[in-house]
Amino acid sequence: MRLAERVKHEPLLDATQISAPLEATSYAEVLDELAAFAARQPGVDDGERFMSQVTSLGADDTIAVGGGAFLPHLRSDAIDREVVVMGFTARPLRVPVESGEETRGRLFVLAAAPPDEHAGYLEKVASIAAALRAEGAIEAILEAGDPQRIANLPAIREAPRIQRLSVVDVMDPAAQRVYPDMALPDAARVLIRGRHSALPVVNKRDEIVGMVSEKDLIKAFLPGYLRISGGSSGEDGGERESADRTQVRDVMSKAVLCLPVEASINEAASIIVNKNVDPLPLTREGKWVGLISRRSLIRKLLQF
Repeated sequence: MRLAERVKHEPLLDATQISAPLEATSYAEVLDELAAFAARQPGVDDGERFMSQVTSLGADDTIAVGGGAFLPHLRSDAIDREVVVMGFTARPLRVPVESGEETRGRLFVLAAAPPDEHAGYLEKVASIAAALRAEGAIEAILEAGDPQRIANLPAIREAPRIQRLSVVDVMDPAAQRVYPDMALPDAARVLIRGRHSALPVVNKRDEIVGMVSEKDLIKAFLPGYLRISGGSSGEDGGERESADRTQVRDVMSKAVLCLPVEASINEAASIIVNKNVDPLPLTREGKWVGLISRRSLIRKLLQF
């Protein structure tokens, strides 16, 4: 398996991308201040639209890097290049993140990219996360407290730029299996245990024959539930038995867009974003080997 390469590159941020201490007393106010600061950066074509997009970010768009640092991120059609800015608060603030937990922190890095920027944007996010996770980096940034001094810190000035990622670097390995003859309740449990929104359906040779999603399961279970909730007690057993007898092959999507593991991360990100395929199954020699989703892309990149 080829690992991502790290090379010394340009400084991660310069002083013009680092805000003076933020006055915010809540995460919403952090986004307001970072949005206004970022809107003045080069590459922002429509400042008002960009600020509106940033201030609309929520828990699903915020990653906890660790050590009290957070990475709100987005793609925006109001910019024509990567826009990255940093800010910090006087005291730790409560921040909701995509895991559903609520944590506290003082350091915030906003990363944005145009819709057609894929690999470069993901590599930038990974580089930011790697720089912030370096030993003592967050503490040094908060202690410096001044944009120019922060920009001159080794953690920022000499940060490794992560480049040339492959889909193998960031995929989630194929761990759970859903088969065509599996009962729907069993398939639902597999999705729930693995926290998947969808999974490929494979045969005994691990060849993909379909895709089953949360949406497919809801469509299959909901009519029976509605009839049960509005019917007599005598109908309950029949409806439940019917749902239990339904197999995955009866509800799965048979047309599945896959990508070979030899493909570039740019191709994978383009399909996920532009064709709204999420998650995207990956194959090697025709067999399912892994998945890539919007969330797993960002989560895996933070591990480099």
